[in-house]
Amino acid sequence: MFFFDLLVFSTLLDNQHIKYINNNEYKNRILNIQNISNNVVNDRIGIIDFRYILKSSNAMKLLGNKFLTLEKEINEKIKQKQIFLKQKEEILKKNKNKLTESEYKKRVKLFKKEVFKIQKKYKDERAVLNKSFQKIQKDIKDLLAQIIKDVSINKNINVVLLKENVFLFNNQSIDFTNEVLELFNNKTKSMKIIINSPK
Repeated sequence: MFFFDLLVFSTLLDNQHIKYINNNEYKNRILNIQNISNNVVNDRIGIIDFRYILKSSNAMKLLGNKFLTLEKEINEKIKQKQIFLKQKEEILKKNKNKLTESEYKKRVKLFKKEVFKIQKKYKDERAVLNKSFQKIQKDIKDLLAQIIKDVSINKNINVVLLKENVFLFNNQSIDFTNEVLELFNNKTKSMKIIINSPK
């Protein structure tokens, strides 16, 4: 009997505590939940696959192909110069016995100077090519970032996340990668790739 009375008393206390929570804290908790829900609705989220757009875009493919073509041209010129220098070195070695020691050393010194000059020339050409490539790549990335910003504003998206940083998203409609890719390809359709030539 005592146990039953204790149980009833405990239940009454719990009910009063619940009423207290319901009367005072319940409204606050509901308001907090509503505020969180409103913030989630107001802070619309979009997802973009920046790397995929760059990799798939016509602009980056064009830039990549142009870079490879110019790099191939430089490599071919280097190859031809190496053949020429090798032949010149062979002639110099063959004529060693026909020259005085001082004359031979002088010619070897001139030959090494020529080799160094040619190496520097092609090193500079590569540096200019790489610098131009990086500059154009940066311009392309900046343009893409601006397009993403414009599209997100038009779609009333407040937060844009990179797809590579998102663990999971269940609503595919928040991913606007393909829309941006199409727009980006249209904007860069008439783009010309100009690589600075070394002076």
